[in-house]
Amino acid sequence: MRKIKPWYLCIAALMLVCGLTGCGGNEGEDVAEADLPYGATLITDSQCGEVPVTYDRRFISPEEAEALSGYFYALETMDEELLDKYTPDIYTDFVIEALYQDLLGMDGLVVDMNSSFAAEENVPYEIKEVEIKSFYTNDDEESTDLANLYNMLSELSGEENFAARITDGKFITYDIRTDTNGTVKLFEDQTLFLIKLDGEYVVCS
Repeated sequence: MRKIKPWYLCIAALMLVCGLTGCGGNEGEDVAEADLPYGATLITDSQCGEVPVTYDRRFISPEEAEALSGYFYALETMDEELLDKYTPDIYTDFVIEALYQDLLGMDGLVVDMNSSFAAEENVPYEIKEVEIKSFYTNDDEESTDLANLYNMLSELSGEENFAARITDGKFITYDIRTDTNGTVKLFEDQTLFLIKLDGEYVVCS
């Protein structure tokens, strides 16, 4: 006598078949990769630098990932020379003057920025990953942040055509995961500007 399968096993099998064959009216509705939203083709790039960066390869270039990795490695190691490489001088000078009343130099600034992602005060940590969650460009109506940044940098520079030196820019939202002696901490929904100034990607945050 043939043993009858329980009803829930039959339903599970049917759902599996539908999922594999695309039944239910989904045939012919394949979406091209280029039309998928940001985040559909995420990769974690461990070759871009000392800090791995996770991003959608269709929207973020390896060159941008390398700059972000270098910037965060500067924060992790409190390397003022590396931070100087990945931040525009006029922006850094403004931050030191406006926020710190010139009480800090680049050496103090990088220490203070490092502390933003510390799980414990004065305890070194390793940045395990930076994930780019979303971004806006200057063409997106949702955000005027980049336009405001460009205007500010132009005013700080005193150059009439300073904006022409910026050839690319993104306002980025990211998550960052750190490890402090085995204690992993996640900092969500952080933001920064990544701009291409004089042919080099630099960060304003």
